[in-house]
Amino acid sequence: MDGDAALVRAVRALDQGSIDTTPDKLERVWKALSQHRGQGAKGGFHAADEMLLRWLLKNMIGSTPAAERLRRYPPAWDIMGAVFDWIPLFSLAKSLADRRFVAILQQTLKDISKAQNTSGAADSDVEMVDAPPPASPQESATTNSRKRKRSMPVTFDLALQRQATGCLQAAEAVLAAIQTLLARCESTSTDGAPNHRMGAEHVKSLFSSSATEVMEVLVPLLTLCNLAVENTTQEEPLKDQSSWMSILNSLWDLHLQSASDAVDVATHVSGLAANLLGKLTGVPQQRSLTIDATVQQRWARDLRRFLTRNMILPSRSAFLNKGGQEIMKVAVDMSALSFTTSFPVLFDLISKSTRVFGNRTSKKDYETWIQAVFDALLQALGKTRAPKQALAVEAIIGMAAERESPLSLASLRSVCKDYALQDDSYNWQLLLSIVKLNPDTFLLTSEGQALLGQVLEKTRNSESMTDEDFDKALQFTVLLAEGYARTRDLSTFLKIWLSYIAVAEPKVKLERLWTRKELVFAVASLLQESLNTNQLLDILEWLASRTESAESLGRIHILAAISSGVSDNDLIDVINMKTFNAVFLENVSKKEPAAISVSRWLVAEHALSRGTHEECTQIWSRIKSDLERVLRKSGITKEGTFAAFKCCLAAWLANHPYGADEEEAASMACSFFDRFEKDSEESESNESITKGTYVSWILSGTSRLVSLITKRKKTFPKFILSLILLDGVENVITYDTAMAIIPLILENENDNNDEKLIHDLTNKMISLLDPSKAAESLEATRIAVQFLLGVPSMALTRQQRETAMERLVSQLSQILDMPGHVEVEYWKPALSLMGRLMEQSTFYPDMSFKHLDTIGRRLYKLYRQSKEKWSSDSIMSARADFLLLARLASLCIRQMDSGNPEEREKAYIADAVSVLQSPCKDSDAVPRIILLHTFISTVQSSPTFENLKEGGLDLDNLKIRLLQGVKSIITAGKWRGRALLSLLTALRATDVFNRPTVKQNFSSAVPSLIKASQKLLAKNSQAGWEVRMFLARCFVEELGSPLKIKFHRQTLDGEDEEEGMESVPDVVDQDTISQYVEVAVRDVDDETKLKYLEELLHEGSEDNVEAVSRLYVVKTLLQHITNARPAALSSASKFDLALTHSLLCKRLSQTETDGEQFHLIAEALVHLLDHKAAHMTQWNIDLTLSTVSTTCCSLDKTLSSQKRHRLSTRTAITTTLPSASSPKTYRLLCALMEIIIKRHRRRLDGHFHLLIAALQSLLRHLLLLSSSLRLAHDTGGRNNTTADHPIRCQKQQATNARLFSRLLTLICEPTVASVTRHHSNTTNTEGGGNGPSNVILDSEKDRAKRYAGQYMCLVVMHYIRLQLQLEQTVVVTGEVREAIERGMFSVLDITTKPDGLHILTDAMDGSGRVIFRELYKRYKSLGKWTGV
Repeated sequence: MDGDAALVRAVRALDQGSIDTTPDKLERVWKALSQHRGQGAKGGFHAADEMLLRWLLKNMIGSTPAAERLRRYPPAWDIMGAVFDWIPLFSLAKSLADRRFVAILQQTLKDISKAQNTSGAADSDVEMVDAPPPASPQESATTNSRKRKRSMPVTFDLALQRQATGCLQAAEAVLAAIQTLLARCESTSTDGAPNHRMGAEHVKSLFSSSATEVMEVLVPLLTLCNLAVENTTQEEPLKDQSSWMSILNSLWDLHLQSASDAVDVATHVSGLAANLLGKLTGVPQQRSLTIDATVQQRWARDLRRFLTRNMILPSRSAFLNKGGQEIMKVAVDMSALSFTTSFPVLFDLISKSTRVFGNRTSKKDYETWIQAVFDALLQALGKTRAPKQALAVEAIIGMAAERESPLSLASLRSVCKDYALQDDSYNWQLLLSIVKLNPDTFLLTSEGQALLGQVLEKTRNSESMTDEDFDKALQFTVLLAEGYARTRDLSTFLKIWLSYIAVAEPKVKLERLWTRKELVFAVASLLQESLNTNQLLDILEWLASRTESAESLGRIHILAAISSGVSDNDLIDVINMKTFNAVFLENVSKKEPAAISVSRWLVAEHALSRGTHEECTQIWSRIKSDLERVLRKSGITKEGTFAAFKCCLAAWLANHPYGADEEEAASMACSFFDRFEKDSEESESNESITKGTYVSWILSGTSRLVSLITKRKKTFPKFILSLILLDGVENVITYDTAMAIIPLILENENDNNDEKLIHDLTNKMISLLDPSKAAESLEATRIAVQFLLGVPSMALTRQQRETAMERLVSQLSQILDMPGHVEVEYWKPALSLMGRLMEQSTFYPDMSFKHLDTIGRRLYKLYRQSKEKWSSDSIMSARADFLLLARLASLCIRQMDSGNPEEREKAYIADAVSVLQSPCKDSDAVPRIILLHTFISTVQSSPTFENLKEGGLDLDNLKIRLLQGVKSIITAGKWRGRALLSLLTALRATDVFNRPTVKQNFSSAVPSLIKASQKLLAKNSQAGWEVRMFLARCFVEELGSPLKIKFHRQTLDGEDEEEGMESVPDVVDQDTISQYVEVAVRDVDDETKLKYLEELLHEGSEDNVEAVSRLYVVKTLLQHITNARPAALSSASKFDLALTHSLLCKRLSQTETDGEQFHLIAEALVHLLDHKAAHMTQWNIDLTLSTVSTTCCSLDKTLSSQKRHRLSTRTAITTTLPSASSPKTYRLLCALMEIIIKRHRRRLDGHFHLLIAALQSLLRHLLLLSSSLRLAHDTGGRNNTTADHPIRCQKQQATNARLFSRLLTLICEPTVASVTRHHSNTTNTEGGGNGPSNVILDSEKDRAKRYAGQYMCLVVMHYIRLQLQLEQTVVVTGEVREAIERGMFSVLDITTKPDGLHILTDAMDGSGRVIFRELYKRYKSLGKWTGV
């Protein structure tokens, strides 16, 4: 009661003294209140709390300075918030009503929303003229996260309270109190005693006023948010600021709803809220704000939700139902003051609002609604000042283009005329957005074409454009070409192209904008899809007729684009010579621009590579004189010379072999090669062609070329050989250059098939291994070793192997004696090569076991003398190197103990035993253990082991030496740095001993080994698995649950980092984990394995490395469960494989963005469905189908968002996509479906609707994925110099399509085994007759086909619907279409005719029937249709 009495005394003292003493008195009240601890809320004494609340509210009423000071004083509201939580709600409601709490709240918010010294940008466009440029998102993040100084202390001085900081401090306290009150009412309303719920309703009723009255709270609250966003005087972030906007929503939800609510929102808050939302979301441009990023995101979300629910959606409903536009017009009028921000925000809200189709709302209604809003915004913009109008229009059209909003052509042309085409300069960004939104703006009607002519006229002087405008104008022309292609009128664009590419100075230059490669690539990619054969012939004839001097150069450039874009054989036969003749109508001029020279030779190259022998002869006779002149006189680094060079090689290849002009073309090419080898011309910095360009193209462009040059010149081309051979001191060829060239040589199929060529190159490389110049020829050694590693083993003769081994053994010993400057890159590949050479019979001169001992000791000495800190990564790297040494030793020993040992072999074995029995220093223990272990394990497994024992080999003595060596290391108990390497070496060597021997000698070290393995695994170190493997193999009973491992942690609590224990990169070795699981569960039954599996699946992890590691364990463990109880025999309380499947399906749908986890789970599911089919229930089958559907939908959302980003930026995304972009993902999804269709076909009866849904989802994802790959190539791949990039994309698309088509075929043409599985009672087993059995099998197969025919037509309908709905996204062409249609033909095979076909056509609209008609024609000609 002492607290109650103190509070009463403190409250009564409030009326004593002057107003200036109020802060001190409130401080004493707060202390007493803290001691009081809210007893009233618990049913105790609360009169003092009520008295305190009433005193505060009483003294806040009025317009006197004293009342205002108290209203603005944050501690007063802190106290009020505390008593809100303590007074019983019924009494609280009465007190608030008696003292007019809502009126006080309105007055308080009104006061504090008017700061006297507000700084920052104003809300109107009048004051934005000198606004600073927008900050980038990175700058904004930096600004928001900057270190703040201490804020101004709370004050009772009215002048300071009226400043911005004082207003925000008061707002923080007021809104915190309101949040406390609303939260208590909400929690009590759902869970509380009846009288408490009644009190909560009474408190809520205080805010149940009209919309106009509530606006007196909401408007000041929005003003305060706007003040906080741009206030630069607030130096510390406010507490719980993120909840301000949610309070606004909560207060609005409590008001008395009426039909005019939307109008009231538009009238009172639309302008202020839209302006604030623009600042929060960066519309139309990013700004630097003074609030935290989390607060900014939450405010934007809550404010967007408020405006959408209470203004946008009611406005749309009023428009669609009654044609009313009052709400939107009011919102537009109220937002006119800050139109550059508010108008784009309004359009953003409207275009992002949920689209509802069906019933009374249709697609046409939606288009009408969007157009009405756009017209209203344009009309309001017409009443504002011109300098700022273009900014708002540019932002609105940009959003419309990004979201493909359906704006009318008339309005877009009006925008183009009024805002984009100014007299002084053009707004290229606005023009780009318009053509991106709807190219028909410029293509249809004479008015649009006139606008287009006005725009394109500006491109005639592209040199005067800024770089930014030039790029946008170029994108405009590319999108314009795509627009013409979409209207099947690309020939018109080609004519426009010719008219604008020509300049007033013929034969000198072309218009820069129209010669860019981006435009050429775009037209080339659109050509075959947009023009049929007749249209292509017409445009070629028209181009050939344009012989005016001003158009001749442009004609050649366009014909080169046409030649590059044609790949269909039928079109090639028609246009090949026509294109060539049109390009070479005039003679080649020495003064023509480089772009024209490149175009000429490009067309000639295509014509030669595609033409017949007669055509090649005709082409060669026309170009050979000009070609010879260019190759003899033009600079090697010029683009025209490189193009002519490729043309010459194309002529050589076209005439090979025995062609009429082969000799001339080969002679010309070889003459150029001679010039190329002698030429010392260096490329200028601005030249894109270098000597490396020639070499790279020769090696990768044409596989036959190198072998042809070699046969012609009787030697390997010197200009290629010089890049991998270091000849002389002046050679500046680097190792990286050689490494880039060597794979191109060795991966060339024609080079590999030329035995003499590979033999000569190998001898040259072996000659670089010069032991006498080990120190001087390190680079040459590295190059030679890497080359020999790439040569096929069968291509190396025994003499070459022995020579290389002799040189390597001698040179490696010398290299390892130079630790001062030798690095791992020099000797590690050499060890790999030596092991590769010794895989076949290789007895090099003076072969001795001492060589291995010397290499091992010097290698370990190199590591000991290293000054680098020993980390887990470096230890595992060193261990890998010693494993290479062990492999080399094993191969050498195996060659000497195989067959019938002769004197040479016996001498080698004796030498090995002598070396291994010789004394060894402690510093050389590791290499000695490695050689001992390798010798013992190799000899023990040798078929000549008994002969060796009879010859005097004492293997037991060597084992004793090995046991002594490893025991001293394992029982040491401390393994840091190099000691950890010793431990791993010793543990590996124990596998030559039996289990009792290991237990007897090493049991005392088990606790230390367990602790060490835990430390290493906590750092995701590979060494931890090695230690754990030893324990699981020999001491598994000491591990308890061996598979329950903490795979990865960032820190070890209470332990310092140790040498050798540092965290390593997050890489999971699947093979190591699989080996460990196999060892750990080797001797346990399936019930125990299921127990392990349950523990793994129920233990979650947020760490990716740990999750991936655990999934590897799960996947491997499933493969070792062989005799688990079937689902039918499993009780509901026991964990089984059916429940495992359910848990994995749930996790699969949650990991779409993590490719590695997704693939592991999918592979585990495939294994369960395939190899554990008897354990799967009907629920598992249905769940798998549903999971495939939901996963595809989730991946589709990712692809769609990335597609929109690419289209808006016209650039490729360089970040790695989620698993949606992986070819393996789609393959695994199809594998899940295939297993169900093949292994669980009978369980699909009655569940085909789930199968159809999954197939439709897979089909949609296939088309979106194909489109995403194609779009990535079109936007980003144009600048990709990799020649096979589009080929790889096409192969990936075709592979995915074949996988899907395979599913359709399996359903429509089922195998006998799939439809009769688990129904063995239907087969005839009596009498051995096959007749009845065949009848039954055939009937089951026919029944399955008839059943599938009832549903599969839905897949065909979905395929056609997708092509219509995704018209702007999906173009099904080429191999993808062929692969999909093979499956569709299978569906049509089982579709009943004519009834089934009638159902299909009746379910489609006119556009769908057109596509289906073409599909059915191809089915009749290519499918199995018989015409019956």
